[in-house]
Amino acid sequence: MTLYTHVPEATRGPAPSAYPASLATRVRLADGRELTLRPIRPGDIQAEWDFVHRLSPDSRYFRFMAPVKELTRDMLRRFTEIDYTREMALVAMAETPQGARQVGVARYSMLPESRSCEFAIVVDDEWRGTGLARALMDALVKVAREHHHLETMTGVTLAENRRMVGLAKSLGFDVRMDPEDAHLVLMQRDLR
Repeated sequence: MTLYTHVPEATRGPAPSAYPASLATRVRLADGRELTLRPIRPGDIQAEWDFVHRLSPDSRYFRFMAPVKELTRDMLRRFTEIDYTREMALVAMAETPQGARQVGVARYSMLPESRSCEFAIVVDDEWRGTGLARALMDALVKVAREHHHLETMTGVTLAENRRMVGLAKSLGFDVRMDPEDAHLVLMQRDLR
């Protein structure tokens, strides 16, 4: 079912750089389920909307650090029509009886004039605790290191987002409170 009916086909333009199909991979989670992790494509605009629409209000709040009910057309385009030379977004696609369904996304954007990037991740509420977030982050770190040759990955999350803080610590990120805002946690990992 197409839920985001007010995004006309004409808004789906080509990505500004070649699609890196070679970065797609299959992963098996601890519960035996297999998923495809692959770079996002401009054609994923509906899947991205469906995915964010299914997230609980808390999950949307933790991801966007603000109350978000709907994604605008510009947000959807920005999330799906990326410049693969400066950023990456890996989507987790699960096979369902209705077809492939996006159940997670991890992304980074390279910071200007540096060998660093800033990441964000969100997983479908139904897939929490399956190891999907770790699989996405492991894949994202590998792409940042090997594809873009980045040296540092950083992130910011809300202090109350204990799942993200715990995941970051378990992945070797240095995690500390933001000295300028006690509501935020800064996360940083050396990729070298």
